[in-house]
Amino acid sequence: MARRGENIYHRRDGRWEGRYIKGRKPCGKPYFGYVYGCSYGEVKKRLLPLKAAYCELRAEGRYTGPFRDYLLAHLAEKRQSPIKASSYDSYYRIVHSHLLPTLGEVPAHRLTERHVRQFLSDLRNQGLSDSTVRNIFRFLCGVTKKAAKTGAMERDVCADITLPKPRLEAVHALSRPQQKALECAAMSTLESGVGHGIEVILALYTGMRVGEICALRWEDVDFDRETIRVRHTMQRLNLYDAGAKTAVRLGPPKSGSSAREIPMSARLSRLLLDLRRGTAGEFVVTGRQGFAEPRVVQYRFERLLEQARLPHMGFHATRHSFATRCLELGVDVATISRLLGHSSAKMTLDVYTDSLPEQRRAAMRKLDALAA
Repeated sequence: MARRGENIYHRRDGRWEGRYIKGRKPCGKPYFGYVYGCSYGEVKKRLLPLKAAYCELRAEGRYTGPFRDYLLAHLAEKRQSPIKASSYDSYYRIVHSHLLPTLGEVPAHRLTERHVRQFLSDLRNQGLSDSTVRNIFRFLCGVTKKAAKTGAMERDVCADITLPKPRLEAVHALSRPQQKALECAAMSTLESGVGHGIEVILALYTGMRVGEICALRWEDVDFDRETIRVRHTMQRLNLYDAGAKTAVRLGPPKSGSSAREIPMSARLSRLLLDLRRGTAGEFVVTGRQGFAEPRVVQYRFERLLEQARLPHMGFHATRHSFATRCLELGVDVATISRLLGHSSAKMTLDVYTDSLPEQRRAAMRKLDALAA
């Protein structure tokens, strides 16, 4: 039986149990904490400071639950906002793979800048790339900024944290002999009627991303104008409200600049035209379902690498190889940037800065010629 208004109960096992409001969920519903003792007086004595602490926080208008509740509430708001499915998939993995396991159980009002700095240090020690760490931190900043703005937290604990300038990751491109060997392997599959090498030829001669190549349909190929329109990308995404775990989805390109028109070389145009005459499908790159998703293309790519006796690498190396060949041929960076679908020429320069030594030497030779 409970003592009136005190939430103290005498249990059947002989002990006394006290219940107190530990905090409130973002929806306002309370959740409780419990203390136990051998007597009513002992439990009451232990409850008093806990109740007082809650009343103090409530008077200050601060959120008293664990940071986990606020993370999940923010994620739920993201789900209701008009964002791409791939963006929500990324947010979901950030929350459940990184934020919840480390910061989820920290009381929201006790979360400090020190917690966040240690969290970021742990992420780097796990070997995550700079871009991944920045994406995680960006999401966390959105949560803490909103919490501080609404008074749920005393201050934004991320406000004074600045991440170091990201390190430029090395670009792995095929050398010219390696590219020739890979092209020969890809062409052999086309000549045999299998056709699985077309995705490699497309990447090497257009610089398209693997998702863009998988989503390419014949209606996007204009043989009269010899151009390819990049209008979609294909991804395998998690399904959070359905029985299946994942599904392949077509969506808009990665960014506004990724939607672009790419001129075809005469050789690529002939190859695609020959392939078109022999297929009735909707997609250029085909598979058992009428299309081939990115992981299938990566699997086929690995088989071609083995056939060409080349080392293991990701399919993205073909995109880097396209850009590197363009640089070697003296194509200007602004043009390469447009072909790749980068948001700016600066981005292209940042990625391929180490691929320009010959261009820099040529510039110096031209200056010498002017002085002669």
